[in-house]
Amino acid sequence: MKILIGYDGSDSSDAALDDLKRAGLPHDSEALIVSVGDLLMSSPSAEEIVKAALTSRRVAASLKHAQTHGTRVINEAGEFAAKAADKLRSQFPEWTVNNEVITGTPAWELIDAANRWDADLLVVGSQGRSAISRLFLGSVSKRLSTDAGCSVRVARSDAGQKIGAPRIIIGVDGSPAAEQAIYAVGQRVWENGTEIRLVAVDDGTPPPPRLSTFLPQAAEMVNSYFQRRESRVQSMLEWATGELTHIGVKTSVVTKKGDASKILIEEARKWNADSIFVGTRDFKNAFERFRLGSVSTAVVTNAPCSVEIVRPSRPEQ
Repeated sequence: MKILIGYDGSDSSDAALDDLKRAGLPHDSEALIVSVGDLLMSSPSAEEIVKAALTSRRVAASLKHAQTHGTRVINEAGEFAAKAADKLRSQFPEWTVNNEVITGTPAWELIDAANRWDADLLVVGSQGRSAISRLFLGSVSKRLSTDAGCSVRVARSDAGQKIGAPRIIIGVDGSPAAEQAIYAVGQRVWENGTEIRLVAVDDGTPPPPRLSTFLPQAAEMVNSYFQRRESRVQSMLEWATGELTHIGVKTSVVTKKGDASKILIEEARKWNADSIFVGTRDFKNAFERFRLGSVSTAVVTNAPCSVEIVRPSRPEQ
C-alpha cells in the first residue's frame, strides 16, 4: 500500500502519524512524507518588505529579504519532512519511508504528488501550525476529499491518546461507494479486539399522501425507489457483517433515520470511535460535487475522530 502523508510540523501532523498506528495498515506499506513550503501563505508582509526597502534605500535589499525568507521556508519544510520520516520509521520499521519538499499551495500540491506517485491513501492532520492555516482547514480538507484521486484520511488531534483496540464506524447506504468503504476496512490488518460498527442511515422522505392522490404513478415510482434502496442496504449489511466477522473483528449494526452526516458524527461521539470510513464517488461537475459530496465533506469537517474518505485509487480496484 502506498501512503502519502502531508506534514507541516504541527501537533496535528504528529497526531496524524500516531493515528496511522490505529488505521490497520499493511506491514509491507510504502510511505512518502511530503512537506509543502507555502511561500505565499507564509511570505513576509508588504509592510516588512517596504520597511526593508526604505531602510536600505535600495529595492534589491527588499528582494534579497524575500529570497532569504523563501530559503528559510524551504529549509524548514525539509527539516519537518526529515523529522516525520524518522518518526515513521521508528513506528513502522518494516515500511519503506521516503520524504521530499514541494513548494506551492498545500491542497493542490498534495493532490498532484498523490497522483504522480500513484498513492492509495493521502493522510493529513486536521489543523495547521498557525491560526491562518487553521482558518483554511475546511477548504483544504474539502478540496482533498472531493478532488484527490485516492482515499483521504484526516486525523484528529487526540489520535495519539486513544487506548485499547480501535473502534471503527462505516457509513452504509447501499451504494457502490459504501461497498468500497466496507471492502477497504476488510482489507486492513486489525489488532485483536477491534470493533466495527456499520451505521445505516435512511435519509429518504416518502412521497406525501397528496402525491398518491393526484400523481399515483409518480408516487409508486418514488415508493419503489425507497424499497429497492432499503433492500440494497439490508443485503449490504448482511454481507458486511458476515465478511467482517469472518476476519475476526466484532461487528455490530445501527440503523437510524435522519441526516446521514449528523448521525455518523453523533454515533462516533457517543461510541468514542477512532475513525469513520465513508465512501465517495467521482463527480462529473461542480453541482454533483456540491450535492453528492456534502455528506463526506461534512463528516470530515465536523467529526470528533479521524475520518477516511474511501475511493479506488486505480481503475482495476
